[in-house]
Amino acid sequence: MKNRQRGVALLLVLWATMLLAALLIGVAAASRSHSEAALYGAEQVRAELAAEAGIAHAVAGLRAPDIRAQWVPDGRPYHFAFDGAEVTVAVVDATGQVDLNAGQPELLRALFEAAGANPGRAEALADTIAGWRGSTRQQPGGLRILRSAATRAEPAHGPFRSIDQLARLPGMDRAFYDKIQPAVTVFSGRNFPDASYAGPLVLAALRGVGGAEALAMVTARRRRPPQRGAGNGLAVGAVGNGPLVAGYGGVVQRVFSTAVMPDGTRTELDVTLRVALTGDRTRPYKVLDWRTESASTE
Repeated sequence: MKNRQRGVALLLVLWATMLLAALLIGVAAASRSHSEAALYGAEQVRAELAAEAGIAHAVAGLRAPDIRAQWVPDGRPYHFAFDGAEVTVAVVDATGQVDLNAGQPELLRALFEAAGANPGRAEALADTIAGWRGSTRQQPGGLRILRSAATRAEPAHGPFRSIDQLARLPGMDRAFYDKIQPAVTVFSGRNFPDASYAGPLVLAALRGVGGAEALAMVTARRRRPPQRGAGNGLAVGAVGNGPLVAGYGGVVQRVFSTAVMPDGTRTELDVTLRVALTGDRTRPYKVLDWRTESASTE
């Protein structure tokens, strides 16, 4: 009888030991998971702060009192380190982008074709944008047609207030939107972009050249020093087909700031600012649009 009781007690002890071990393993796994989550959260916060530091650096660079130190808003990259993160910042003057409210359908169609759309899709998207904003389009023979409820099943919505609205248009998908959204704006008010600040996609649409040729032209421009008075794709004294030279931009700038931590955690900011180039230092800029995208190595 005593041997049987001892055997039962031993079994109970073994079961209790196994249960306790399982509980300890679960607690250890949960603790590790929480620690990793906390570490990722801390790295993500550091990446976000570093990317915001990139925005501040851009404003300071655009407002630098010494013209030799001023940043050039033609998309050329600027690099620096901040709190362990590698930060890359590029500034694009809004005049170098295609305005969704002012750009002509022909320009929009050329932009979409430069981004890889076939002519039919490019024309359909351009007409959809014109219909959304209720603008007019010049037809052969001089006839002007209102692109609104009279010619489309969908009524006009008025001016675009954000480039995010572009993603909701019929015929637009996420991959194509991601490709063209860095090239468009709603803040320039220009019928045609300024080639002095245009990126490869916009320049290809403006000049009717291929993507590789446009990229080569933009790369060469970014290697040249800027000049006061540069605009509309020309520098002071340059001939009409001369090399592209950037100036120092206007007051509305789109800033792309990317911060990458050593473990691969990254934050990307896409911020449009109205920069006060002179005046009160307590209010150097106003935020017009702000987008954030974060990612980890997982």
